[in-house]
Amino acid sequence: MNNSHRGFTFTEVLLVCAMFALISLAVFHAFSNGLKLWARGQHVMVEGDVAIFLDRIAEDLRHTVIISGISLKGSSTELSFPAIILAPADNNGSRSKEGITDQIGAVKYTFDDSEKKIYRLQAAYGQALKLQWSKPVEVAHMIEGVSLLYYFKADRGLDVKSQTDQGVPLGVMIDVQFMSEAHIRHMRRFLIIPIGGGI
Repeated sequence: MNNSHRGFTFTEVLLVCAMFALISLAVFHAFSNGLKLWARGQHVMVEGDVAIFLDRIAEDLRHTVIISGISLKGSSTELSFPAIILAPADNNGSRSKEGITDQIGAVKYTFDDSEKKIYRLQAAYGQALKLQWSKPVEVAHMIEGVSLLYYFKADRGLDVKSQTDQGVPLGVMIDVQFMSEAHIRHMRRFLIIPIGGGI
């Protein structure tokens, strides 16, 4: 009696298993490299966001002004101050045709620990007096923490405070913490406030 059913030989089964293992290894290796590249890209993106945030707050602090009714107030995670801002022109004003104009107002930076984001808000002078801030604009995300220290001139050297609502400091030290390759990294910058006597 002749059996017409054929099965795979042991050699063929081993060959298929070896090929499957090699293909699986190649796919895993490509996927693993892709994840590493994505993680590096995330690190570069977060570091770039932090650098842009530090440049932006430095620019705003250079435009700080002294004006009645609005004072510089700061804590370890939030800073608000009077400054020259770009805002929509008053429809009834002489510069209404310009659309957006320089005007006196206030700027506020705040860190939201629950969302891991830094936000920027602004208000024109009248709105700032009433604490009516614009919609928050995200300037950095994936932030683990923010720490601000305020430097004031003292009799002997400098006086460093973690919060302020009295006077304008010479400068602000900003320390931003973010995750990079499973480690917390810090990006620090000391920003001089020209009207605080820092120059």
